Amino acid sequence: MINIDSIKRRLLIKYPSFGSIIANTTFREEERTKTAATNGKEIIYNPTYVENLTSDEQVFLFAHEVCHIAFDHIYRSENRIHKLWNIATDAVINASLVSDGLPLIEGGVDIEDAIKYNAEDLYEILLKDYKLFVKKVI
Repeated sequence: MINIDSIKRRLLIKYPSFGSIIANTTFREEERTKTAATNGKEIIYNPTYVENLTSDEQVFLFAHEVCHIAFDHIYRSENRIHKLWNIATDAVINASLVSDGLPLIEGGVDIEDAIKYNAEDLYEILLKDYKLFVKKVI
């Protein structure tokens, strides 16, 4: 069984500057969610998935979702291509968390040098590649 309060405490120890977000965010179990997600107000997670992660991977997972909230990624998406924006934001967050010593969860977005960019800049780089790809396919 998941002890979400224990995970929150570990998050607070690792990232005290996110304390108000962690304290004011609802963490909700949902079996049909594949891993975890946020709508900007709550974090939804699959309890079976979370149970199978190591303690550090659990911190990574929830810190990742907290970062999406802290950095207003949902509201900053504007008229961007959703999938591409999500890849850019995931890559920047993941690179930051890995640089903090947390292990990247298997299947997580891992883009070399993502740590050097903010989400908007990385999105623009990915968008150029995306446009080239679409031109080749069409």
